[in-house]
Amino acid sequence: MTYDHFFSAALTRLYAERRYRVFADLERIAGRFPHAVWHSPDGPRPVVIWCSNDYLGMGQHPKVIGAMIETAARMGAGAGGTRNIAGTNHPLVELEREIADLHGKEAALVFTSGYVSNLAGIATIAKLLPNCLILSDAWNHNSMIEGVQGAGAEKKIWRHNDVDHLEELLAVEAPERPKLIIFEAIYSMDGDIAPVRRICDLAERYNAMTYIDEVHSAGMYGRGG
Repeated sequence: MTYDHFFSAALTRLYAERRYRVFADLERIAGRFPHAVWHSPDGPRPVVIWCSNDYLGMGQHPKVIGAMIETAARMGAGAGGTRNIAGTNHPLVELEREIADLHGKEAALVFTSGYVSNLAGIATIAKLLPNCLILSDAWNHNSMIEGVQGAGAEKKIWRHNDVDHLEELLAVEAPERPKLIIFEAIYSMDGDIAPVRRICDLAERYNAMTYIDEVHSAGMYGRGG
């Protein structure tokens, strides 16, 4: 049996549905944020990058670049394996302490990406709660959706930022059943701000836990913001 036709058919569908991805080949220029060179099919051309998680261009800040060069020269590049195998690089420990302090928490844990942290965090928490019900905002990021799927727990979707709908779903559940409400502080695509206080009030009223993704809001508010 040959398998190639399964994959070629899948690629054909992606093309037909205009979902086949071609990444922009960009060469960023330190000191010229947000300008870059796009290596287009017709050759290199200057562009301005309007979509980036490096909102303030700190990835090009001389102090950031200098710290990376100094650390790489002193410690080398990478630990040579995962934390479980090769131990933890001390700068990561210092970063985790700083993150914990920023959020006023006892400790913090750095993941390889925000996507992985949501996937692992939601699935792990829900699996530890017997008969857990996950209540997920309809506009949650795909990383949170993957975490919900990985948990294998029952889920209910509440309308985006609609705390009345959330309360309807909570009210029909037994008070003693573990419940996990997951939502974002700021939704990156539309810039919507979640009614965090009202959601937390509902969680307290109906004996639920909350899981909040603050990737687009960390450091913006409060005494340290």
